[in-house]
Amino acid sequence: MRRYRTLALGAASLVLVLSACTPGGSGGSPSGSAAANKPTVKVGSAGFWEAAVTGEMYAQALEASGYTVERHLEIGERPAVHSALANGDVNLIPEYLGGLAGQGLGITDLPPDPQKAWDNMQSALADKGWVSFDFSPGTDADGFAVRKETADQYSLKTMSDLAAVADKLVWGVAEGCPTNPLCGPGLKSTYGIDLATLQVESLPPCSTDIATSLNDSAIGVAQVCTTQPEISSMNFVLLTDDKHLQPAQNLVAIATKELADAASADFAETLNAITAKLTTEALTQLGEAIVVNHDEIPDVATQFLKDNGLL
Repeated sequence: MRRYRTLALGAASLVLVLSACTPGGSGGSPSGSAAANKPTVKVGSAGFWEAAVTGEMYAQALEASGYTVERHLEIGERPAVHSALANGDVNLIPEYLGGLAGQGLGITDLPPDPQKAWDNMQSALADKGWVSFDFSPGTDADGFAVRKETADQYSLKTMSDLAAVADKLVWGVAEGCPTNPLCGPGLKSTYGIDLATLQVESLPPCSTDIATSLNDSAIGVAQVCTTQPEISSMNFVLLTDDKHLQPAQNLVAIATKELADAASADFAETLNAITAKLTTEALTQLGEAIVVNHDEIPDVATQFLKDNGLL
């Protein structure tokens, strides 16, 4: 039985830098007649490892099920990915509940509960003719981390603790943080942390660059992703979002309704089977393989699918 709900996304018009399309795959080879009856899937993703490896999983598993797949992975930031989906350059992407709702749809009610977050998007998304599949058990939210010695020095465990010493540290945040409701404005309204009054460096969030800057003491606080492998490998302390600024950020597959309607029942089944295995721990381990061990994304995707009986 096909399992999806109709969704939609707004998108900004930005220039896209698309990776090469690769219709081949690592899965099995269904019959030509079976493949001919299935629509072409054009998988896109945002320009960071977690979205890219999830998109690659979609691609490999769908190829094994007889779909012709084009890859347009690591397009860029969210607005560019949304434009690609709206324009038909791609028709399937991995997304995150809170980011999709807040930045893609302008929804201001962004609960930490994933089911509520998913439900809140339905009306706005349905208008655009997009569909969503199951959301993952794992979540990858924005967060803030400090070095262990900093946490020990100031007894930091939570963001409320950090607020009391915010002016004693240099903050490394994304360029868009000062205007992102879940970053600059949210920090001010939720924790009383006003970035405009602090020492701030603009760095790529959730990146090796920002992790290295923190590790080297160039900054004292880093905007990270909660599944970022350097948190463990560099022994950082991830501060608890004790006042729940961040919404649910569970992964969810988003497709155009045109694609979902044209696909067989195995389309939804394949995507949902992958999503069900994406726990927070699994996402962190994928990051360690890609970021720390420098394994290739297609190889990591293949191994994950095989380890979980999905390929």
